[in-house]
Amino acid sequence: MKISEFSIKHPVVITMLIIVLAVFGFYSVTLMPTEFMADISMPQAIVYTIYPGASAEDVEQDVTKILEDSFVTLPHFKSVDSASYNSMSWITITYADGYDAYDQLQELRNRISELIELLPSGIQGEPRALIGGVSMLPIISFSVQAGKDSARVSDFIKSELTPKLTQIDGVSEVQVDGNKELEVEIKIDVDSLTAKGISVSSVYQVLNYGNVSLPLGNATFQDKAIQVRYAGGFNSIEDIKNLPVGVADEKNVIRIKDIAEVSLSYPKEEYYITDGTDPLIIVNVTKRSDGNSLKIVEQVKNVLAECEKESAGAIEFHIISDDSKQIKSSLKTVIQSGVMGIVFAVLVILLFLADWRATLTISLSIPLCILFSLIGLKVFNLSINLMSLTGLVISLGMVVDASSVMLDQIYRYYAKRNSETGELEYTVNQAINKGWSEVAASILASAATTIVVFLPISMLSGLIGKVLNTASITIMMAIFSSFVVAVVIVPYLLKLLLKEEGPKVRTKKRKFDVVMEKIERGYRKLLLVSLKNKLIVIVSAIFLLILSGVIALRLGIAFIPSTDSSEFFISMDLPIGTKLEQTVEKMEVAEDLMYKYVPEIQSAVIYVGQSNSKGISTQAVPESAYAHIILVPVAERNRSVHDIMLQMQEIWSAVIPDAKVSVQNGGFDKLVGYVSGGGGYGLTLISEDMNLLYDTAKELKNHLEKHPEVVTAKMDTDFDTSTMIIDMSQDYLSSLGITSYEAGITSAILFQGMEAGRYKDLKTGDRYNIHLSSNILDGNVTPDTISNLHIITSNGQDVSFANLSDIKVEKSISQINHSDRAKTITVSATLISENTANVSSYVNDYLAKNPLPNGVNSKSGGIVALISDMVMPMIIAMVLAVFLVYTVMVLQFEKFKHPFLIMGTIPFCFIGAVLGLLIFGSTVNLLSLLGLITLAGVVVNNGIILVDYVNLLRVQRKEVIAKIKGHQNKDGEWEIELPIDEENELTRECILDGASSRLRPILITTLTTLLGDIPMAVATGEGSEMYAPMGQVIVGGLFSSTLITLLIIPVLYELMEKKRIKHKKIKQIEEKKDENNENE
Repeated sequence: MKISEFSIKHPVVITMLIIVLAVFGFYSVTLMPTEFMADISMPQAIVYTIYPGASAEDVEQDVTKILEDSFVTLPHFKSVDSASYNSMSWITITYADGYDAYDQLQELRNRISELIELLPSGIQGEPRALIGGVSMLPIISFSVQAGKDSARVSDFIKSELTPKLTQIDGVSEVQVDGNKELEVEIKIDVDSLTAKGISVSSVYQVLNYGNVSLPLGNATFQDKAIQVRYAGGFNSIEDIKNLPVGVADEKNVIRIKDIAEVSLSYPKEEYYITDGTDPLIIVNVTKRSDGNSLKIVEQVKNVLAECEKESAGAIEFHIISDDSKQIKSSLKTVIQSGVMGIVFAVLVILLFLADWRATLTISLSIPLCILFSLIGLKVFNLSINLMSLTGLVISLGMVVDASSVMLDQIYRYYAKRNSETGELEYTVNQAINKGWSEVAASILASAATTIVVFLPISMLSGLIGKVLNTASITIMMAIFSSFVVAVVIVPYLLKLLLKEEGPKVRTKKRKFDVVMEKIERGYRKLLLVSLKNKLIVIVSAIFLLILSGVIALRLGIAFIPSTDSSEFFISMDLPIGTKLEQTVEKMEVAEDLMYKYVPEIQSAVIYVGQSNSKGISTQAVPESAYAHIILVPVAERNRSVHDIMLQMQEIWSAVIPDAKVSVQNGGFDKLVGYVSGGGGYGLTLISEDMNLLYDTAKELKNHLEKHPEVVTAKMDTDFDTSTMIIDMSQDYLSSLGITSYEAGITSAILFQGMEAGRYKDLKTGDRYNIHLSSNILDGNVTPDTISNLHIITSNGQDVSFANLSDIKVEKSISQINHSDRAKTITVSATLISENTANVSSYVNDYLAKNPLPNGVNSKSGGIVALISDMVMPMIIAMVLAVFLVYTVMVLQFEKFKHPFLIMGTIPFCFIGAVLGLLIFGSTVNLLSLLGLITLAGVVVNNGIILVDYVNLLRVQRKEVIAKIKGHQNKDGEWEIELPIDEENELTRECILDGASSRLRPILITTLTTLLGDIPMAVATGEGSEMYAPMGQVIVGGLFSSTLITLLIIPVLYELMEKKRIKHKKIKQIEEKKDENNENE
């Protein structure tokens, strides 16, 4: 039994099936998370270590190298990259594709625990391991204000707000910036300490030994088993002040308060966060990879509203950035494009068929396909995001194609009447079954060719796979759904809607039908001319293809189109050694310029003393500052975020010449930049010789700055740190009985300060850090200061620092980078646009003329690395897609040559694709390449319809001739051998009749796809920059390939068939001659 017969005879079963699938479709929507983009995080873990006061070289040798050498033996390890800064190590471990970094986290932490004894004692706590990727970036940020009492606000956030936020389902972490926490500050008076003959290390040891609480196990007390604990810790500030540290005159006890100031106070500000006027405390909420961004943000806002209500307005929250706004606006834009596409597709059906029943059938088939697709998305555990909705919208036109072809063919028989009697030739059931039989196979082939195109893409790994997998799987599910709807649901709907008396007989043809008949006749005449002038047609098509290839060289190249998410970051890095107060002054000037020249600012948060590029944001970097700027929505301003970014880059660079100014787009661009290690152009140089590496990078940077498209160029490190080196004499230390450890601890406390434990206040229950430092840092530290400094050793000797060490100031490097343990320097550039093609060519020409020195290698960095990684996988995916399309057509036609013929149309879609990108000024990028691969599966559909029908006509007409002039073979089939001229004439007539009669369904399928995707191609809302190039390629490519297909396929078909017929006749003649020779 045919599927169409089942659909007709079992309407209750089909009805129930539709209801069940629709219910599950709607239910699936409620279960799927909603986000801007699917998680594009690579399987990475971050290990960062704080080593206060250490230089980049010390961090590299004492921390980074030790950890790196061990991490390379981790299970499923793929690569490791690191950056060693002053006071901090930042290591990124990348695991092999297919492994979850969360599953590897415990093993990584165990490894760190094993290595902790090999690390310096001066590191702050232990190295911290966490999962890297975009999940570290917040989905909502807000400020908390409650008057001038920062301590009360900090306490409220810590004790009340944070617990409520972390209880929200899907929240990963709540990070607080700018909060203040009290600590016990013990500031040693060095002169007083020296005068009383007490060593610095003794004070440190006494604090640690005098603050001990230990479990002592179990014991029996009064015949009961009890636990025993030694409580020897501090219970109050007074306990610390009165802690003995020595004896004077062998009788007077010297206490901490005699040689130091002890206070419970806030530590000195290491960075500031303001809105330009008032200090801010910023709360950032990040989500887990499976979290629903919209629901999380909504619940966070509910918590904030509840807190404001409970505090009667004493506490205020101000939203700074909110991903849900971009998600909603972006999804709204793509949904609007989809709705417009649906409307246009339905209008095409109404225009061609002029029947409300046919229009209603198509109108119902579209939402059914979408609902079925949503079930598939849930099965594959995908989210509702920009790429999945883009996939749905892109497939809308293709979804309509299958139902349109089925509908058109059924209507041909449904409306067919006897020319003499005017009676219907077919009943509704007969029309449905006959139409279904003729086109079901070609619909299956068309669906299969489109689906197999996306199979290679869905299997891509890495960042490219993470970006494209969602769209490719969505399109495959939509096309599969369209096939099921076309062959199962459309016959069922038509059975319900069509009447046995047939369509209304028109006494007068519609103007549109008259126009279509003229177009069909005109096309037939044009086709006849083309068949008579095959060489001209083929040469013209090839010329256009070559011309489009030349034009394509002028198109820009990018990884993913840059979006306007109404936010950006602008950073300023002053020379290393700049004091925080100086950075504040420079930032105030920059801030005034920002508000003066950018009236579109909605809000801004200024971070002074923090870097937007160096590891974790809470790490103090006194010479750095940046602003996070939120603009009014796109619809409310006349300039794009990219124009504003370039303007601010130029203004800040001009007004603050000693600063390295860089800008970074927000939204998805920031995510991609985070994953790729930075945006814009980048080239990474690799060498073990740091001096040679630096000199080479410096020359390349200077050359890069000369290119007109480069706004600014920079290296990710420089010899810009002044380091005062205290080189201790080991022999002299030994003679004085001073260990290197004691000298190091003393130096660290005097010039940096050290943590000396924690204590719990018994009255309040609060815990506080104890920080031990000296009053030396109250003024400027110079070599003279250190030379005049006297300390007491642990055995009571008064020693000058000048005698202990040689003191000198040297220039040192501020950042040391490794890639797979090899030293690297990356030269990067901010460009005036997302197009990196010209700058890449410029650098390649320079390196061709000025080869890198021996021992220095290079690899792409930043977005250029992503583009390099993108090209080969996409080429392989395209080749595999074309091969799979060919395979499907071979299976359909059971011939090898006809599929080759149809495949010949694929290159010609390139003409329109290039034209589409050129007209809209778009670049060749990952999404436009996806559109090009999509065309490989779409454009062959017209060829399949054309060739399949021409083949059918040839078989039918040859059978008619055979019944008149031929004979039956032993199987009862009619056969006839026509002369070459008659065979060629029959072929041409079948081509002319078949192509002209297929013009209508080809136009229907082409127009539904074109008009379905045009709204996407011209979309201008938020997020449209990403998917518009894909729509532009599909629209342009489908338009050009359809026009050429209607001429080139018939021309090539006739050439191929004439050659085949001639070869067949020659073979028959030779066989007949051989047979005659044998008989003689």
